[in-house]
Amino acid sequence: MFGNAFRKIWIALIVLALLAGLGAGVLFGVIPALRYDVWRAEPDEEISTPQAETPTPSPEASITPEPTPSPIPIPATAEEWVERYMTTMSTQEKLGQLVIFGFSGTTDVQNPFREIWSNFSVGNAILYGPNVKSGNNDGGFGQTKALTAQITQRVNKEIPPLVAIDVEGGSVVRFRWNPQPVSARSLGRRRDAEYAKEQFQTIGSKLVSVGINLDLAPVLDVSENPMDTFLETRIISEDASITSAIGSAIIEGLHAGGCLSCAKHFPGHGGTTEDSHAVTPVVNKTLEELEGYDLLPFESAIASGVDAIMVAHLLYPALDGTDIATMSKPILTDYLRGQMGFENLIISDDFRMEGLTTRYEVGDAAVRFILAGGDMIICGAVSEKQQAIMDALNTAAAEGLLTQERIDESVKRVLMKKLSLGTWDIEAAVAARTADLP
Repeated sequence: MFGNAFRKIWIALIVLALLAGLGAGVLFGVIPALRYDVWRAEPDEEISTPQAETPTPSPEASITPEPTPSPIPIPATAEEWVERYMTTMSTQEKLGQLVIFGFSGTTDVQNPFREIWSNFSVGNAILYGPNVKSGNNDGGFGQTKALTAQITQRVNKEIPPLVAIDVEGGSVVRFRWNPQPVSARSLGRRRDAEYAKEQFQTIGSKLVSVGINLDLAPVLDVSENPMDTFLETRIISEDASITSAIGSAIIEGLHAGGCLSCAKHFPGHGGTTEDSHAVTPVVNKTLEELEGYDLLPFESAIASGVDAIMVAHLLYPALDGTDIATMSKPILTDYLRGQMGFENLIISDDFRMEGLTTRYEVGDAAVRFILAGGDMIICGAVSEKQQAIMDALNTAAAEGLLTQERIDESVKRVLMKKLSLGTWDIEAAVAARTADLP
């Protein structure tokens, strides 16, 4: 028994020794672990941590990048394209769009006109009889086509010019036609609007084929005695309603031929026997008389979409007791635009005419015309007058008398009308002018 008891005691002691050793191992294992955690937390110790740390950004990476500039929106409409192009134009280029100048030459623009046109960025031209060799075998059309090609090299080359001419029918046709267009008077007597439209569609398409895009027609003056006026057979009819119908047909015909139209001579030249080429006529009619007769064909023309209206160098006391129509803001802005609702081009009659020059200096008249609400000044082949016009416009713009807002108003009308012809790639023009911009 004693032996068994001793054996049991001995086994128990061995188990206790084993348990004591295991406990010490666990204890000594835990302590070093705790000491390691404390040691690696010391801030001045250089030892890598077993955990991944987020790297500190470099100075370059912390800089905020410059934002990419927003691209300029692409214009969506013709008007927006014109406005975009205008932002690239100088004042001189803009003023050059507000004139239609004549010149000497049948094969090219001759000096001094070529020099003036170059110096002032002149944008438009008008052909008169001396520019057209109508005696040529083809009636002058081939020669004129070559001439208008040269004109495009003498004006502002980025913008196609308006090239104007008077082809009214009858005695005012410039070319030798085959067949000869009948006179406005004959059209009025015929009272056939479709015939008038067809005649001027033929005229319009022929003009466009030789580089002319603005016909200064129809004549919409009315008179109870046309043959007593200097216009004579250029007047369609004594009857304002017939004049209105035939005039509108002429406009429609020119448009069908791809050509712009210009009604003349607003507010009406039929109320006087005097010729504004030589004097300043006075039309002594009441407003009621003018509205009930003289102005009716112009109302019809506006409704038919006439592209331009030419203003006469006449006095109309019922509309303005001070200035001729060309210089009159009450007539051009208040009445023609405001009362009659005309939104297209207002063009002057020729600035060489004595109806203007007997009362005004040409340069002063040019500024007054634009201030009154006019858009484009016609001046034939007198270089001194063209120089005076451009000098005066530039001076008025530099001094602020002609504001940029007023200039832009007219330039926009001119460019919109040019764009409507379909020959100007304005998108390419804008791209060329803005290629170096961000």
